[in-house]
Amino acid sequence: MTNIDSSAIIGNGVKTQESTVIEGDAKIGDNCVLGNKVVIQKHAVIGSGVTMEDGCVIERKVNVGNNCVFGKKVIVEGHAVIGSGVKMGDDIVIEKDTTVLDNATVATGTVLPAGKTFPDGITTKAKYHPS
Repeated sequence: MTNIDSSAIIGNGVKTQESTVIEGDAKIGDNCVLGNKVVIQKHAVIGSGVTMEDGCVIERKVNVGNNCVFGKKVIVEGHAVIGSGVKMGDDIVIEKDTTVLDNATVATGTVLPAGKTFPDGITTKAKYHPS
């Protein structure tokens, strides 16, 4: 069952799937597509034209730019900033306070360390391949 808090601001043309959760004071732009079991936590801001596949979690006070594409099971920890036009594969963790610059591509299985900027001056912390 989709659960959208009454204090969340949802743009026009947003599509949610079964079990999407949008918590209080989150802001979702126009024409977004949110898959099954997507969770948008309190005070997160999602731009327009964003697609999130199943199992994505956007933690508190994350800011996501426009026209981003998130694969399955992408976790973005608190206070991270995702620029516009970012494309992410599956099974990614963006640790807290990390910035991903506009139009970056983040490969499947990547973990980006806390407090860094990607892709400038950063290497991936780890890669894993889920079984």
